[in-house]
Amino acid sequence: MNIHVNGKQLKIGKSLMSYTEDQLVQISNKYMLRPVNANITFTKEKNEYKCEACFHLSSGLTAYCTGSADKIYQCYQKTVIKLEKILRRHKRKIRNHSPSARKKFKLELFN
Repeated sequence: MNIHVNGKQLKIGKSLMSYTEDQLVQISNKYMLRPVNANITFTKEKNEYKCEACFHLSSGLTAYCTGSADKIYQCYQKTVIKLEKILRRHKRKIRNHSPSARKKFKLELFN
């Protein structure tokens, strides 16, 4: 998985980069969705930070979410929460629409 962490007119330290990479690896392992690419961009607008995340999966899904807060780690956490929500819903959709799930549902109806 390619992870790109950068900042627009903002210096990103090594600790923030390693923190974001570790979080994204944990999320990808948790949902087992085979991510291909992840882009995280931090910006500072007036007196708050903004984080934009774009997460590409091999299944074709592109999850895009943003978060903003007074502190840079808090804005990243808000973005991660939204990203996890998108991935959780996508995994549930895949699991519920699979042929094996349909067979189980039909068997329960006839019994």
